[in-house]
Amino acid sequence: MKAKQKGLWEQEPPGFVLKDLSIRVVDKTEYARAGELLEREHYLGDLPRGRGLLQVVEYRGRWVALLDWGPAAWKPADRDEWIGWTGQQRAERLALVVMNRRFLVLGPGRMPNLASRALGLATRALPGHWEERYGYRPVPAETFTDIEQFEGACYKADNWPACGQSKGFRRHRIDYYARHGRPKKLWVKALNRNARTILTALDVPGQYRAGLNRQSPERDLPLKLPQVASLRQWLREHVDDPRASNRSYSCSSLLVLVALALPAGRHTLASIHRYGQFLSPQQRRALAVDGKWVRDRVLTVCLTDHESGAPVAVAPASSKVRNDSQKQQGETTVARALYARTALDHAVVTADALHNSRPDADAILQAGGDYLLQLKQEARHSFKAAEKAAATAPLFLSRKNPTPPTDASTPAR
Repeated sequence: MKAKQKGLWEQEPPGFVLKDLSIRVVDKTEYARAGELLEREHYLGDLPRGRGLLQVVEYRGRWVALLDWGPAAWKPADRDEWIGWTGQQRAERLALVVMNRRFLVLGPGRMPNLASRALGLATRALPGHWEERYGYRPVPAETFTDIEQFEGACYKADNWPACGQSKGFRRHRIDYYARHGRPKKLWVKALNRNARTILTALDVPGQYRAGLNRQSPERDLPLKLPQVASLRQWLREHVDDPRASNRSYSCSSLLVLVALALPAGRHTLASIHRYGQFLSPQQRRALAVDGKWVRDRVLTVCLTDHESGAPVAVAPASSKVRNDSQKQQGETTVARALYARTALDHAVVTADALHNSRPDADAILQAGGDYLLQLKQEARHSFKAAEKAAATAPLFLSRKNPTPPTDASTPAR
């Protein structure tokens, strides 16, 4: 093998040297030194603004490589296809993806084994380093390489799959892109074996939630705004709206909202409601709905399957809710109507204390179901009776040994 000129070693570093490599996060007091090295030796120069995380690989205290990590690209099509997430999921979870923005092997000698070894150390240490600084662990990492200058051999050696290439644009200011005419190869590395499952799941595991953007509007809809307007117009012409005279909202707007939320991974009534809350004002106008209505005036009752979260039966409780008393009356009345028209055989209905009443319990039993209804301590007589019954009876009473009947004003036990 040819000797390297002016390299750290006179020839390719032997295996025992590679085993002595170590990695750590660059301290802020060392940023100036790292910036000078990147500016002088990296073909793209330094990237000091928005410094995310800077790692240094050392051999017995001597710097041999630098890796700079930062925010992911907004929406490269090939990466999004590899992940399989929706536009809404990307807007909420993009911070769980990090980009290797700079990778520099120091010295004029470029040693492939050293590069792949340094990259492997960096990617294994990255989740812990990132969590220590930002409070959560990234899931995949991505990077781009110039196909005209580099083969990306070190990424390939470290098992980074090549997922396609960019379209030849670069970010110009915050919301604009400029064509540079040099497409780059995209590489993606899963930092967790369940990376794609985490990024596309209905709910993100707790240890990753610190990286979510909860306040972002739904920047991308499954349909373009003219298509949204066309869908709403079609629904207005073909779906009978029982509340056509009600100017507060229309059935077509509600149906369009559901049609947009389902492809975005929102499969429960509550998640569809949250989806509507994060729509931008422009998107709400396309749906012809008012933001206050989406947030405050949709009052529905939903029977939901415990395991899948899928709605079993849904009904609107009230089109105009003016006070808490009216809300409670509408919700409990509609709930009993849902029980009456739903087959509840072998089902257990759970509900909060608002539904803990004899009429609700009787309606569930008549439909063939069982119930677990919350009982608050404020109803002290019923609460004490329940405590007394629980002390002498099993937790789940059989139908052969039911609880004593009470009048309609007494909460069920």
